[in-house]
Amino acid sequence: MEFVRVFEDSDHLWAVQSPEKDADELTLLFRNWTNGEYLLDFFMDNIDDLKSYFHIERIDEAINDTFEDAEALQELVLEIPFTDNLDELFMPLDLSDNRSREITREKARNWDRSRHASWLRIYAIRLEPNVYVVTGGAIKLTRTMQEREHTLIELNKLNQCKNFLKANGVFDRDSFVGLTN
Repeated sequence: MEFVRVFEDSDHLWAVQSPEKDADELTLLFRNWTNGEYLLDFFMDNIDDLKSYFHIERIDEAINDTFEDAEALQELVLEIPFTDNLDELFMPLDLSDNRSREITREKARNWDRSRHASWLRIYAIRLEPNVYVVTGGAIKLTRTMQEREHTLIELNKLNQCKNFLKANGVFDRDSFVGLTN
C-alpha cells in the first residue's frame, strides 16, 4: 500500500495511491465528482436510490447538486484554514469507531448543505488529532454502506488500510511517517 502527501509540506493529510492508478484516491474522487459524464452514468445506474432516498427525479438536478457539493467539500478539505481543522469535518464512521479516536475509520461530508443532505463521502483513517489518510469515497444514496456494491468496496478499502497500518505498527503520525519513508 502506497501513501502520498496531499500537501507537499504537511503531514496532516495523506491519501492512498494504488500503483495502477494515475492519481491518489482524493484526487480521483474530485475528478469523478466534477465529471458530468461519470455522474450521468452513475445516476442512471442508481436512479432508484436517488428517487427513493433523496426524492430527486431528475438526473440533471442530481448532477448539478453534485457539482455544487463537490466544490464546497473540496474547499473544506483542501483550502487553508479549513485543513487545520479536519477534526471538525471528519466524524467516526460508526459506533465502534467512537470508542477510540486513533486509527479509526472516519467519514467526511459537507455537513451544512441546505437543500438536502450531502451524498458525497470521503473516507479516511484518523491517525491522531487532525491527521488523516484518505482511502477513498463515494456517492452514498442509501442508509448503509453494505447496501450497494460501490459503497461496500469503499468500506473494504477502509478496513484494509486500517488493518495494514496496524499490522505495520502504525499508531500515530510519527509511526506513519516512519512507515512511508
